Amino acid sequence: MGKHRPSGKLIIGGQAFDTDAPIVNFREGPRWDATQETLIPTETDPNPFAQPGAHQAAPGKWTAYDADHKNPNFTARCQGRPALRHKWNNGMNAPYESAKQVIRQFMIHHDGCASADMCFSVAQNERGLSVHFLCDNDGTIYQTLDLALEGWHGSELNSASIGVELCNRGDAFKEPNYYAKKGGRDVKPCKINNHTIKSFDFTRAQYDSMKRLSRALLRLLPNLPAEYPQSSPGVQTWNTVGYGGMSRFNGYLGHYHLTDNKWDPGPFDFKDFCQGIRGAFSFPLFPRGVPKKDRGGANQLQPVVPDQSSAVKEEAEMLYALNEAKADGGFFPVGPWGEARLWHGGIHIAPPTTSPEGSRVFAPFPGRLVAARMGPPSAIGSTNFVLLRHQMSLSDRKLEFYSLYMHLSDATKTDKPPEWLVKAREAKKADKAGEVWLLDEPVEAGAVIGLVGTAGPDQLAKPQVHIELFSISDLFEGMPGIPWETVDGTAGGRFCDAARITDIIDTNKDTLLSREELKTFYTTGGGRQMYYLVTRHVSEWTSDPPWAEALRQPKDFRDVKPAVIEALVNDQITPGLWWDERVATHAKLPTDGVVYHYHPISFVRWLNEKLIDAAAQAGPQAIDPRTATQVPQGVTDDREGGHMMSKDVMAPDECNDKLTLRDMVQGFEAPDCGGGTP
Repeated sequence: MGKHRPSGKLIIGGQAFDTDAPIVNFREGPRWDATQETLIPTETDPNPFAQPGAHQAAPGKWTAYDADHKNPNFTARCQGRPALRHKWNNGMNAPYESAKQVIRQFMIHHDGCASADMCFSVAQNERGLSVHFLCDNDGTIYQTLDLALEGWHGSELNSASIGVELCNRGDAFKEPNYYAKKGGRDVKPCKINNHTIKSFDFTRAQYDSMKRLSRALLRLLPNLPAEYPQSSPGVQTWNTVGYGGMSRFNGYLGHYHLTDNKWDPGPFDFKDFCQGIRGAFSFPLFPRGVPKKDRGGANQLQPVVPDQSSAVKEEAEMLYALNEAKADGGFFPVGPWGEARLWHGGIHIAPPTTSPEGSRVFAPFPGRLVAARMGPPSAIGSTNFVLLRHQMSLSDRKLEFYSLYMHLSDATKTDKPPEWLVKAREAKKADKAGEVWLLDEPVEAGAVIGLVGTAGPDQLAKPQVHIELFSISDLFEGMPGIPWETVDGTAGGRFCDAARITDIIDTNKDTLLSREELKTFYTTGGGRQMYYLVTRHVSEWTSDPPWAEALRQPKDFRDVKPAVIEALVNDQITPGLWWDERVATHAKLPTDGVVYHYHPISFVRWLNEKLIDAAAQAGPQAIDPRTATQVPQGVTDDREGGHMMSKDVMAPDECNDKLTLRDMVQGFEAPDCGGGTP
């Protein structure tokens, strides 16, 4: 078929996107086009039309000669995705903006073949199947389908997934000398479904190309996070999960995760791969105010969370102290600026240093930057913010949450603006100061997202940042053995009337919270009683319910004149508001602003401790190379084996057709789907 020079252009929804991955797409090499309903000559199969079983069903349309579906007149090798079939030529011409919302899984296979040419020949000519990418031995990636289309590579997971076939013969026990005349290839035993298999590893070029491709996908596909199937928090499962578990999963998975009659992609380490492209989990600020020294004596570039629980606890305590020790305000879950029963969804941290390194604010987890504002200060200082949306896995539980960073300095005025701002400016989406920008930029864990700004009324004004973490649903509901306690505060509106919170702060029992009471409570360690609360209430960043009306009603402000309240709202509250219908719709937030709030430092601490403890308990996967054998009977890679088509094959999907595109975007599961292991 000849070699093509990779352009790096990736096709999604008819649009070509530049990447640094060595991609040859089907527009550049038409012989790689899997949408063709015919046989295609390849180097492996120069004349497929002469093969026994080849059948011309109609002019220009040929069936595969050994098709899995056994239909003598079926010529399609792909189809439109169920969620997109309501228009766009039954989904065959769906645009990028719609397609990117549907794709949430990346299934990785190995093909059992000698080359990408052979793999394409098997799929297109022999079996009548398709996959979006083929990654050759030298790392060249051939894109055979627009990612908006549904390829037939992963059975019932096809509708929301994309797939890649990594070129690899696979079984090194059965054919130990297969690569002897091809420069050799490393052997890497793997243990899948408790069977140790002697496998060929993938090439360095393939691993590198996959990282480049995946970083591009993180940028272009907002619902495909760098997550992997887990047996316990942060521990990759090397066993079959089945359709029931995988249908709700977002991220990267192997064919064997879906069904136990497959073992591909063999030794591919999903945890190691995902960690390599999503960044290092970090604290939002340097706990000591300045970077620690690495082993070489240089300053660390980011406040990476330590890999020991005791060290995580120590550094979390430093961040708690930066919020509570001076008791200037900004407590969780009440007491903005250190007074009143007003709900406060986050905390204020004042770094003990004004050095540029110590003032940087970091993303604690990988995510997408969905909204931001940069502009001049208000009467109470900076109203600049960055909002991140995160999708993560914790064992078999999906965690979807947001983190907010308020009172940042104006990043447009710095010599080295954060990478997200550079990209947003290039796309001309961040050019108006003071406006809320609607964005969708991937952010790695540990990436700099801004610098601490100055905020606070009157004598409280100083360098500080408001950090907040919230979710639409209770992330830990029903999870056993957790410290989190949920308090529903929606009945009180903008004011906390939950006795669980107010009674332990209100020492004089007048049902009000004074600045002195809050100061005493937090400086004497009382804040520890709030560290693991999950408080449900309306966000302070919404304009509804109206702030002036809300402040006039409770007795907290009974001695404040209406005119003073109006001035306070206009000067100190309104400039900071940003949560309206426009932003909520874009960021996938509830328009009423009611969400679940978590102490951000406690959340970062608890989640990382959970991962560390689970990894220590599980230990590394035990593989004894001496026990490695060939692939078990009845288990195959993608050179042969059972079909990989979707069960509907152009018929309406009764399950997914009940969902609108907006439902799919919001992550709702289709009703009555059921299903088990294919």
